Amino acid sequence: MTPEESSRVRPRKVSRYSLEPAASSLTSVREFIRATLKPFKPIDHIVPDIVCATHEAVKNAVEHNPGVEAPVEVVCKVMDDSVLVVVSDRGSGFDHLAIPSSLPDPEALTGRGIFMIFSLMDEVEAKTGEAGTRITMLKRFAS
Repeated sequence: MTPEESSRVRPRKVSRYSLEPAASSLTSVREFIRATLKPFKPIDHIVPDIVCATHEAVKNAVEHNPGVEAPVEVVCKVMDDSVLVVVSDRGSGFDHLAIPSSLPDPEALTGRGIFMIFSLMDEVEAKTGEAGTRITMLKRFAS
């Protein structure tokens, strides 16, 4: 099931979080995801992947959009067989063709976030443009 198909299925739980576009918000978004997923004990083994990927998506939204004061929106949907997380910002977008298909240079100081998101999640869709970026991430329970 793709992220788009999952968005049409009735979720078991939906949580929304709007956060200030600042580095200080990164801890709270990690706690938001953990708290949202805590009641679903059978998925404990995938929670760290979802937390890390969400953190990276929010970190990119904050770091790559200096001066943007609009909040970063995070939606977490727990489905019957997967978790869908959507991170949206109102920044200037990014070059979606620059998404690395292999591990970035170990000597590089940046450039690992998008690669990590694609590596940790089962399905990722990135839509970007002048009005902002939306990263949709899907993690299946039986990954």
